[in-house]
Amino acid sequence: MLLLKKITVGLHDIIWNCLLTMTAWNNQSGSYSYQSKKAKDPELSTRTSWVDAQLAYRLVLKGQLSGKKCALLVRSHLQNHLFKLGRFEQRHCGKVLILGLLFLSLFAIGLKTSVVENDINKLWVEEDGRLPKELEYTKSMLGEGYGSENQIVIQTPGTGAKNVLTRESLLNHVEVVTRATKIEVHLFDEIWRIDDLCVKASFPSFENFLVTLLLNKLVPCVVISPLDCFWEGSKMLGPRRPLLLPASYGLEPITWKNLYPELLVNTLENNMDFDFDIVKDALRRAGLVSGYQKKPCLDPFDPECPVYSVNYRSTETVDSVAPALTGGCFGFAPEFMHWEEDMIVGGVTRNRSNVMVSAEAVQTIIQIMGKQDLYNYYKGTYLVSSIDWSQEKAAQIIEVFQKKFTEVVVSFNNQSNVTDSVSSFTQTSLDELIQEFSEISFVRIGIGYGLMLLYAILTLMNCCNPVHSHAGAGICGVVLVSLSVAAGLGLCSLLGLPFNAATTQIVPFLALGLGVDDMFLMVHTFSQICSSGYTYYQDQAGELVKRAGCTVLLTSLSNSGAFLIAALVPIPALRMFSLQVGILLLFNLITILLIFPAILSIDAWRKKNFRVDVVCCIESAPSTKVTDISALSSPSPTEDKQNTVVVSEVTTPDNIVTKFAAADYTEYEGTASYSDTGSSQNLTEASKPSTCCDNKTSSKCSALSLSWLVDQFYLPLVEKTWFKVVVFVFNTVLICVSIYGITQVKVGMELTDIVPKETNEYRFLKAQSDYFGFYDMYIVTKDNFQYQLPENQKLMRELHGKISQVSYVIQKDDGSSREFWLDLMVKWLRDLQESYDNDVAAGFFHSTGWYYNASDDAVLAYKLLIQTGDTNNPLDKTQASYKRLVNDEGIIASDAFYNYLTAWVYNDVLAYEVSLASIRPEGKEWFYVPGEGDLLIPKAPSIQFARMSFFLHNLVNTEEIVKCIRAVRDICEDYEELGLDSYPSGLIFTFWEQYINIRYYLLISLVSVLASVFIIITFMMMNPLAAFLLVLTLSVITVELFGFMGLIGIQLSAVPVVILVASVGVGVEFTIHVMTSFITSIGNRQLRTKRSLSFMFAPIVHGAISTLLGIIMLAASQFDFIFRYFFLSLLALVVLGLFNGLVFFPILISVCGPSGEVEPEDLSDSSIPLTRLIITPPSSPEGHRARRRRSSTKKPLADPAVLSTITEEQSGASAASSHSSNQEICSKVTPTVNVETTITPYSKHSSTQGAQSKNGTRSFTKVKTKATVTVEVHTELPGCGGYDSPIVTKTSHSQPTQVEETNDLEGAGCVTTL
Repeated sequence: MLLLKKITVGLHDIIWNCLLTMTAWNNQSGSYSYQSKKAKDPELSTRTSWVDAQLAYRLVLKGQLSGKKCALLVRSHLQNHLFKLGRFEQRHCGKVLILGLLFLSLFAIGLKTSVVENDINKLWVEEDGRLPKELEYTKSMLGEGYGSENQIVIQTPGTGAKNVLTRESLLNHVEVVTRATKIEVHLFDEIWRIDDLCVKASFPSFENFLVTLLLNKLVPCVVISPLDCFWEGSKMLGPRRPLLLPASYGLEPITWKNLYPELLVNTLENNMDFDFDIVKDALRRAGLVSGYQKKPCLDPFDPECPVYSVNYRSTETVDSVAPALTGGCFGFAPEFMHWEEDMIVGGVTRNRSNVMVSAEAVQTIIQIMGKQDLYNYYKGTYLVSSIDWSQEKAAQIIEVFQKKFTEVVVSFNNQSNVTDSVSSFTQTSLDELIQEFSEISFVRIGIGYGLMLLYAILTLMNCCNPVHSHAGAGICGVVLVSLSVAAGLGLCSLLGLPFNAATTQIVPFLALGLGVDDMFLMVHTFSQICSSGYTYYQDQAGELVKRAGCTVLLTSLSNSGAFLIAALVPIPALRMFSLQVGILLLFNLITILLIFPAILSIDAWRKKNFRVDVVCCIESAPSTKVTDISALSSPSPTEDKQNTVVVSEVTTPDNIVTKFAAADYTEYEGTASYSDTGSSQNLTEASKPSTCCDNKTSSKCSALSLSWLVDQFYLPLVEKTWFKVVVFVFNTVLICVSIYGITQVKVGMELTDIVPKETNEYRFLKAQSDYFGFYDMYIVTKDNFQYQLPENQKLMRELHGKISQVSYVIQKDDGSSREFWLDLMVKWLRDLQESYDNDVAAGFFHSTGWYYNASDDAVLAYKLLIQTGDTNNPLDKTQASYKRLVNDEGIIASDAFYNYLTAWVYNDVLAYEVSLASIRPEGKEWFYVPGEGDLLIPKAPSIQFARMSFFLHNLVNTEEIVKCIRAVRDICEDYEELGLDSYPSGLIFTFWEQYINIRYYLLISLVSVLASVFIIITFMMMNPLAAFLLVLTLSVITVELFGFMGLIGIQLSAVPVVILVASVGVGVEFTIHVMTSFITSIGNRQLRTKRSLSFMFAPIVHGAISTLLGIIMLAASQFDFIFRYFFLSLLALVVLGLFNGLVFFPILISVCGPSGEVEPEDLSDSSIPLTRLIITPPSSPEGHRARRRRSSTKKPLADPAVLSTITEEQSGASAASSHSSNQEICSKVTPTVNVETTITPYSKHSSTQGAQSKNGTRSFTKVKTKATVTVEVHTELPGCGGYDSPIVTKTSHSQPTQVEETNDLEGAGCVTTL
């Protein structure tokens, strides 16, 4: 701390010297800083730089005070400009208000262009990072909207049950899935069914068109289901319209329920003139032999249960259900479609033999095409020839289908005879959830803003004296800040910053809360300025903006700068949030400093004219003015009071109220104290503590007001050493608990958190999280890689093997890896090579070709063997005798690799599509036609994009997903160093990869925000120690909030990151006002702490409560996520901010706070005598002429002024010094005082003498004293031209002296009699 103080002093001196060389300070008159009324303001002696930094600066320059010249110079310049701004706003309040409202309204119109962004890729994918580049590369290769979408049905046991692998449960599953596959969508004058939308495998095209058509009609949708272990799985496959063959074939209408592929092909072969060997070979490679005919039936007595079934008409069904699922199930093409247990069954229980006994969940996945695939599939076909076919229409069809899919499942679940819980989920459901979560709830915002408005009315209303009430200003302030928020969001929309969940759920309340905080401070300061009576009416707005405007400017610039710097974080959602909040805070600053003072100026005019608050058309009865003698030095409450004066009043029938001093002196609030050494007395407004509805005590109408409670109970407590120790110990314990809570914070966000409970979506997400955690993943290999080289083929297999060894990757039952496209291609080529070798051994080939009895596979192999891969010499028949398509190590011949790739892609279509390789670019189509003599096979283009497909399981939470992502990423990075450029792709990488670096980005954001706050406060306050203590407290608030999140189970995701960043801005509002008041006060740390709390406690608490009222509607949300992540977090933020800002921070600065900007010679002094703060004007002839010119101008008065300044006669050298400096007024007074104040409305028939004001109100002040008085006055009498036209009066006698002042509220001159 000592080192920091030394650094502070050194930095202060350096900046001071720089500013001094750049600034030519004008010591001449004409500055705003000194006015006779303000010279008598007690706050000038206790908060000198807060009231007038220029005056303090000049006194420091003269050596009459000590202080921080650099800080005072900056503050004085700032106050000077703000004072001029405030006076301008008051002088032209109507114009300023109209133009300001027009300005805000114009920007608010920009909300029409607002866009809510829900795309995860555009919100949470790091800009300029690897993931967006990978996504862009995938998009450039496959196109936007490529891929499939999963329609998932999950079934779990009913209440009390724990096994879903029963006959009844699986039959229910059959029923619901079958209903879902019969959905019809009526759009664009067409009927769209599951057969039209689902992903289907393909068979190769054959020479016989009828055979190709028949087989393609039978190709079903790809369905991953536990029902594939049973014959009932065929009920989901269709086709919707049975395949009808000629009656002579002797076959019934064919569906998958009765399809026996091998028998069908044999029947076709017997009745058609076509060589079916190639068809049989294709079916054999896919495992399509018996279809579902030999699988067990869940209901053996089903009339359609095939006779080939192993349990046809058998009664042994119940015990065979669970074992049948052991090891997974096979789809309609067993060689390519094996569904492992983890894909279809969850919550499995096994016996000692590792055989499945029971399970708690089963799921079925139906794949439908994405919008691009659907668009391309039907583009140019007759089905869409009558409509303007586009991807948008394809997306609309998919969306409607998915909605109906969910409706069918939900309706089935609601049936009374269904005991299990059945739920579904689609991509549309997820999109709707995110969209609903991001929507703006105008009802919630309206109620929250309404509560803020109501609170502002209640706290600023004065029921006892409606003239001195500020409820109208509070209403206008809340409405104005609300309009400012709308205008700021409108500008964000115009700048192209889209909204998201953070914008819609946090920003409206955060921006309004911060703006309302500043509004309460402005009203609080304005009320004090008006009620003190030390400021002219025309200067009230200037004084307001000069005093409170500095701290408002500081808080707004600190917050705005912090959020704008936080926008450097490359996460789009965080960047948009930070930019939007930063812009909104700038709009709040413009509103509070440029528009709201105009409203307060109108409110000041209302009070001056005795108009009732809110209902300004009603004129209140004239208020009674009490004038007394009080000390300018503002004696502390602990000082003894003596020779006090009490006033009584008499009201005449003509509404003239006169107050007289009582004969016997009793003590009352606001009386002056006379000392032996000299004091300063003036005539000020005071109040009796008699009745509540006395308009002079209306501000303290309630004995339990917040300010009263603070002064009476809290401030004395702050002085206690034991209280400081308790606060420090408590906060230390709280920080330790918070650090523990931080260690409990887990990264991620569960989808179940953002879904209302007791809904279909919640049941599904809960079951998926508990039992499955199933996702698909791809490893994409890119260009700049020679796939055909033998070493690179090995490298790809090694990469595939390493990825397969990750614990989350599903493997085969024997522990081996699932084949990827290169493996399937090698397998196909090996089969062809084997056929060729067999035919060569049988003598079916000669040196230049083949004989008629060679098999089709062997002929195809021969054509492949003679390919050279050289476009100039593409064929070499001699190669067939020695070349191998694939060597013993599984390496494909590199010279003709791309020729072989073309043949495999278009002739082993089912294997290629099942591999999900999506090789790009696509080559020229080439289909093998038996008997065709063309030997040339086109060469495929070099591969630029290829995928390896994997299935993942056991990803039940974010922690497991992040581990999986890290493991896969590490493997890809290792092989990238070996020359194989690859990257992972899939939903988990798009959505969850943000969580890998989310702690890092949180740290960067917080450090950036705190650093910017430190820099801004340091240079605006010229006080690094103050900035350090502020940043320390803000850090404590952030740590405690972070720990609270961990203790209540909030996971670290985007929303908590945004709230933690916002906590710095909210914390600034709780601390910087206290610090500003602290460094501008006079006295030691203890006294300055008390004064800062006394002044700032109420507006800070009011702002915090109004913020809480704004967010309280979040507690009623049906989303548990909004309640926990938003309401509880923001509630904790406000509570922690209040505790640290008004309890811990004041204790901290009372112990080690920075020194004040102005310091008395003795730090134990509670104030600086006002006589030391009087600076005489220049005595140059030009100055005198200027003063005479200014004094000739009549200046209006806003309120009764101080009569004079009287200082008791001093003795010795001190008195002589005071007289010679012309800065003091000496007198010797025997204090016998009578005070009379009369206020009467003006009427045309009134004959009372005195000047008349413009609004018809006149006041007379008469002071009679009987004393021996020596008076030397160097101040004006109010209304006589200000400081620049002083009245100097000297008298010395023992006779009664009378000074009579006639004072008009609108300025009419003055009468002085001695």
